Amino acid sequence: MINEKRKVNIIMNITEARQGSKLVVTPTGRIDSQTSPVFDRHLTAVVERGDVHLVIDLTGLDYISSTGLSAFLSAAKKVRAAGGSMVLAGLNSRIRLVFEMSGFLRLFPIYANVEAALAG
Repeated sequence: MINEKRKVNIIMNITEARQGSKLVVTPTGRIDSQTSPVFDRHLTAVVERGDVHLVIDLTGLDYISSTGLSAFLSAAKKVRAAGGSMVLAGLNSRIRLVFEMSGFLRLFPIYANVEAALAG
């Protein structure tokens, strides 16, 4: 009998950087069923502390699942309810395709990069 332990690696990091009146939130790695609750809690905490003008920089995102998309939808609702705005920047072709196929491209302003999002 082989006793195998599986280690679950949560492969996502989240960083923040203030740019004037906007907060740039940068998740890197994967937003999937393992990491989306962490991402959702992070964005909820951001909104609850009063940061409601967000640029989500997806340049370093490798993968997003449907549960990850739901975290974006949840955050967008909270941001809008607080009178803020949430835009996405730096979607690579794979991530953009997931947003497109799910109909989420219509829900968010999309910018090529963070600089364009901050100027927009």
